[in-house]
Amino acid sequence: MSNQTRGGRINRINPLIQKIISSALLRSSDPILNKATITHVSTSPDLKKSMVFVSTLDGNEGSLKNSLEKNRIKIQKVLGREMTTRNVPKIIFEVDNTFNNVQRINELIDRTKDNE
Repeated sequence: MSNQTRGGRINRINPLIQKIISSALLRSSDPILNKATITHVSTSPDLKKSMVFVSTLDGNEGSLKNSLEKNRIKIQKVLGREMTTRNVPKIIFEVDNTFNNVQRINELIDRTKDNE
């Protein structure tokens, strides 16, 4: 079953996790995390794991991944304080490269237009 057709609980928890972590990133003292954007959250049905996809427009995915891992425990504690569920999922950060792919596709489209 996809996330959209699965029970409503996960569909309510994912945006909550996204909001809490987004606020934590904005309040962070790390300037790399201040510029990061959470694009998607996917939580397992048992609330044990939560994949958090993060993107940045700066193009420095390596330093973003390092900063996220360095601050994961702090962000996990914030999530634990603000969530009202019994179980708080373990955060697993993934860098979302969708924006880079969109830029690449746009470049290819522009090239084909120029060749016409």
